[in-house]
Amino acid sequence: MNNFKTYVNYAQPVVEAINKHHNEFYLLQYCGIRPQDLCVDEENLIKFEASGEFGAFKGDIPLIYAQYGEETGASLAIELTAEHRKLLSKELAFELFGEHFDLWEDGVVYALLDHEYYQTCSGFAVHEIVDPTSGGVGNALDFISDRLKLPFFNLHEGKSNLDFILDQ
Repeated sequence: MNNFKTYVNYAQPVVEAINKHHNEFYLLQYCGIRPQDLCVDEENLIKFEASGEFGAFKGDIPLIYAQYGEETGASLAIELTAEHRKLLSKELAFELFGEHFDLWEDGVVYALLDHEYYQTCSGFAVHEIVDPTSGGVGNALDFISDRLKLPFFNLHEGKSNLDFILDQ
């Protein structure tokens, strides 16, 4: 089991309780996507190519979707290996990593994105890219925990036993 899936399974009971008793828009989901499941629109926002059920994606790129608001309250964490990055369209790679996207050769990179909503369009914009030299999976999971306002699950503060069950 990968760390993203482990995190979602671990935090899911808390998220479900908040969804049921406090915020109907509060969700935490894991899925695997394919490189072609993401695209860039005319406003340079990243979107899912196919609309529909989030869980319908069938790929091997780990992705966490966290929703905490109705319109603009959503974030993504995507785990991209070097092999996955080579399969991204140039347009998507440029939007995720900038003009030097082709220099990222080795290691796992985590793309952290926040949802943006405008009058005419909506999609995800890059908040941060975490590479092996500046962090790792812990930074990606802390990003999701922070967006969900669940500091108890932050790995760097050590308030839960989540770091012991992840295969770091």
